[in-house]
Amino acid sequence: MSTFVPTYPLFPTLANAVTKTRKLTGSSNSFQTTDSDIVQKMHSFYSYDLPAKFRSLKLKDIYTFTTNVGQDVYPFNSELYITVNQPCYCAKREIQLFTNPWSFYGSNFNWQDYTNFAAGDGTTGPYSGFTTASPLIPSVNNDPGPQTNRNLFFPQSRVQNVLITANVIGTNGVGQTQNVTDDGLGNLIQIFQTSNSGNQEYGWTYYRQYASSTPTVAGNATINYQTGAITGLIFAQAIPAGTPIQIQYNPKQFSIPLAIMFYQNQFTLCPTPDKGYTIELTCYRQPIQALLAADMTGNPELSEWWEILAVGAAKKIFEERLDSDGVMFIDKMLKERYDIIETRTYAQIGQERISTLYTDQLTENYGSNGQTSGFGSI
Repeated sequence: MSTFVPTYPLFPTLANAVTKTRKLTGSSNSFQTTDSDIVQKMHSFYSYDLPAKFRSLKLKDIYTFTTNVGQDVYPFNSELYITVNQPCYCAKREIQLFTNPWSFYGSNFNWQDYTNFAAGDGTTGPYSGFTTASPLIPSVNNDPGPQTNRNLFFPQSRVQNVLITANVIGTNGVGQTQNVTDDGLGNLIQIFQTSNSGNQEYGWTYYRQYASSTPTVAGNATINYQTGAITGLIFAQAIPAGTPIQIQYNPKQFSIPLAIMFYQNQFTLCPTPDKGYTIELTCYRQPIQALLAADMTGNPELSEWWEILAVGAAKKIFEERLDSDGVMFIDKMLKERYDIIETRTYAQIGQERISTLYTDQLTENYGSNGQTSGFGSI
């Protein structure tokens, strides 16, 4: 049996697109603009200027990742993929896709348990104890970093699933609750906020210390996600004698996932996986392969993209030169090419059956109303 080997056309290549840009802008040599600068403008045009509606069905692809036991949140590669859609599968079984936390957690119970595992003794600690249920799931992106090297992305995509809390009453009866959480790796941390002196209008910044006798060293104050054991916990302030020390957490029964939510640029599975599973989702791939070719011989994944990238880069060059006539001329060319690439997608979509409320009635697929009623398709 012969194997099909794909061949790639000699035209167009990234070099052809660069040459087209040079001709449009009258930049015949690298003294006026370099090849790398043109390619950078092409990438910028595609990433930030090209309308998101111009997508081809050729770019529709399967996004795949595998699960880990006890891990319910997984990152999404938003640089290479966009627009997550149904159908979604776990172990080749169709699962329900949500994009709204209200609907997702309304269908998948997520209330936290409360356990008073210790009581204050008038000192900062150490305190130890156990949760009444286990296993529990760790927090995600919950570590703001040390004060000397803070995480600039915190609290982006933060999911805090563990909180240990104890009340301390300060001077004049002012409450100073001590809150400890986890870093997602089993270490207990206490998060503090800086005063941001002079820049309060931009909000607080945060840093952490390990909740142990050595605040700069991990591994001394820990929580075991499988057993629920808490050891070596030391607060920043002394806990008054008899004051309850409580942990709020999410105990989970691990199983095969039946639903997935795309939110915060990451995926959340429910139930939490009990082993490795293959998760597959439908999404669109970013057509940037040609822009990554170092030798200028790369082909655009979609051949019709080569001219629109060249024209887009030319517009950016004219904008930097403050050439309003050039910008107006290029805008006309962009409009013509927008019409071409939009027509191709619509021609393919026109061959598909229009989905209605009853499309999936016989196949028992998940409905567009977020229920597994067998009516409609997402």
